[in-house]
Amino acid sequence: MKKKLAAEFPNGKIPGAIVLGGNFLGLGIARSLGSRGIPVWVIDADKSKSIAQFSRYTKRFIVTTESAHEVLLREGKLHDLQGWVVFCGSDDYVEELSTHREALSKIFHVTTPSLEVTRFALYKKRTYARAAELGIAAPWTWSGNSLLSLPEASIPYPVILKPAVNHHFFPLTNLKALAANNAAELHAGFAQMSKYIPPTEILVQERIPGNGENQFSFCGICSGGKVTDSLVARRRRQFPIDFGNASTFVETTDQSVVESGGRSFLESIGFDGMGEVEFKYDTRDGKYKILDVNSRPWGWHTLGKAAGVDFSYLLWRQRVGLPAMPAAERRHAAWIREITDVAAILKAYNRPTEIKVLLQAIRSRRMTFATFNFLDPVPFFAEIALLVTAGASRQKKAKEFLRDGVVEPLPKEALLKVRT
Repeated sequence: MKKKLAAEFPNGKIPGAIVLGGNFLGLGIARSLGSRGIPVWVIDADKSKSIAQFSRYTKRFIVTTESAHEVLLREGKLHDLQGWVVFCGSDDYVEELSTHREALSKIFHVTTPSLEVTRFALYKKRTYARAAELGIAAPWTWSGNSLLSLPEASIPYPVILKPAVNHHFFPLTNLKALAANNAAELHAGFAQMSKYIPPTEILVQERIPGNGENQFSFCGICSGGKVTDSLVARRRRQFPIDFGNASTFVETTDQSVVESGGRSFLESIGFDGMGEVEFKYDTRDGKYKILDVNSRPWGWHTLGKAAGVDFSYLLWRQRVGLPAMPAAERRHAAWIREITDVAAILKAYNRPTEIKVLLQAIRSRRMTFATFNFLDPVPFFAEIALLVTAGASRQKKAKEFLRDGVVEPLPKEALLKVRT
């Protein structure tokens, strides 16, 4: 496979790839590319979550808290990485590389679009504003500097409070949203979140009924602002089950409303790269409502490879200038996050049904795993060990936040800086 790929380049030299972030998301990129003979480096600021460092496909691992773009520029010049492809594994990396894209592009092929494009994904206020322009349904959402400007009678309880910029809040708390069933819970949650992010970055949003099984995603690769490859998937389970931090069981599906809405959103912003548009089906009015947009690889992107759309490899080929591959036959497939899906099943409202669906997927041999791989087994066992040593501290953040806010809030000067 490596020789065949090398033959597509005049000098026979295959450009490598650098993955920013080594958790299971980054591991999936490393495996997709590395298994084809593409050299892969992984850079991460948090060694305790970086299981990709243990992969046979990771040729070099760098752990550093230095700014990613500075590391990339230095390493690119030092090791002559001209033409290598850079992938982002988290929103904070997306924001940084979008900001410094011009300088980085002198050496690398950056898979992250410019900030003018990625802000429609990074900043949810812009996400919902663009959706409204396109006529795409969205949940009722409010934002403001104070709840005093929100009439109590207009609030459609139950609601959730969530950050307008997720990567400004989640790393501090390990939480993506707070539930509020009444005014007391809403005011308490708003006050607590205000300790960590500016009040204007807090969104109050109606809570759409249902759990993960009502969530769908359009996933695509865009070139020149047009979708070239795509699939639609359904999030069967997530953990926590109410509004999860991450998916745990995902299946490919067909849903024309999700496909057309996701496609039109990405193309409307001139997206160029690999993106996901998330929707949730509202049983009350029969509408699929946009929730979030990822302008980077998402957690279960490796489902695409099992389904016939290897997003990481297709994007790498696009960036290094190789011709597009013939469309592969689409296959129904499922993806499982092995460790957390066990917890999701145990917490499920209809446990026997969930177990039955899982067993059917396994028996049909259409299952792809987040971390376990017979050809690359070490990262799976490394993740178990890392969860034992570091996972508890991440869960502690969320528990302390929900209990009494013991976690240190942002410094006052950071709160005064409203990020737009």
